[in-house]
Amino acid sequence: MKRHFTTAAIFSTALLTFACAGISRASAEDVTFAGKTIEMTVGFAAGGGVDLYSRTLGRHLADHLPGAPSLIVRNQPGAGGVVALNEWTQRASKDGLNITMGALSQTDPDALRKTSAKFKPSEFKMVGGLGAYSQGLFIRTEAIPRLTDKSKPPVVIGIVGSTLRGGTYMILFGVSFLDWNVKWVPGYHSTGDMRQELERGEIDMTTFGAPKDFDYLKKAGGISVIAQTGQVEDGKRVKRKLLGDAPIFGDLVKGKIKDPKAQKAFNYWQEVNQVGMWLALPPGTPDAVVTTYIKAFEATNKDPAFDKEYSKIAPDPIVATKKDLEAQLAELADVTPETVKWISDEEKRQGIG
Repeated sequence: MKRHFTTAAIFSTALLTFACAGISRASAEDVTFAGKTIEMTVGFAAGGGVDLYSRTLGRHLADHLPGAPSLIVRNQPGAGGVVALNEWTQRASKDGLNITMGALSQTDPDALRKTSAKFKPSEFKMVGGLGAYSQGLFIRTEAIPRLTDKSKPPVVIGIVGSTLRGGTYMILFGVSFLDWNVKWVPGYHSTGDMRQELERGEIDMTTFGAPKDFDYLKKAGGISVIAQTGQVEDGKRVKRKLLGDAPIFGDLVKGKIKDPKAQKAFNYWQEVNQVGMWLALPPGTPDAVVTTYIKAFEATNKDPAFDKEYSKIAPDPIVATKKDLEAQLAELADVTPETVKWISDEEKRQGIG
């Protein structure tokens, strides 16, 4: 009797498994959000860059999702977005009704170690987003010869605040690997201040990423772009058209980094510097739902209405694909504290911070 019960139970389980598989296959063919509301969690304050992209993309994305659902944005700022993702990761449903828009501070392994992060970005189901713009290294043309001639006065570098960020690391690595002749001057309040001081000659070189700064400096005259960080498009690092033919900095130092630890540090900077904004679903979301979102994301980026609206905010946006984002996150997931320490030690060696 016991054996009969066991066989029956196995048979029933097999039928149930088969039925569930059938439901799963049907869902893969016909995911719909008709009559439902999607909640997008944004770990940053309203009105900022991440919020503006989230709301603009979200409005059009909902129109391209099956069933044209409603969408609401939930702002939850704190700890560079970590507070929001800690909570979202625990409560987000796997049915596509909970999504999030993330950014660099929720991705950088160094930043996450310094906070109470309880999530791994590499485990999220990426949909797509925006890549980071290539940043230009601007220098007063008359100062270019001094950059590689230590018999001359050093090229004066201006930075906002007291710490390096983004494209400014090109200069740090330029000193490390190209033996550049520079003097660091921290303490500027904004990029606007540095833009004016570069024009006046108070500083000789710094980095910019915004088109308005490019236009201003071009009109000022006497200023050249000698390098750029590059930006990832379709998995390749390419030049930004707005920066002309300025070489990608990675090409300038190629073959000149002899220390393996230094190479890892440089690779880390290159990867983390490419992270822009990313739309994701929680771990465990079925492939059918993820695929549905990716199709809607692709359709949104081809939609003239979305392009017209967002181009007013960003004139040359870089679409980051699921493949691009996953490759970046995989690289960053392997970054160790020792790699980050190499950079902080180099900053101290150069008298920064």
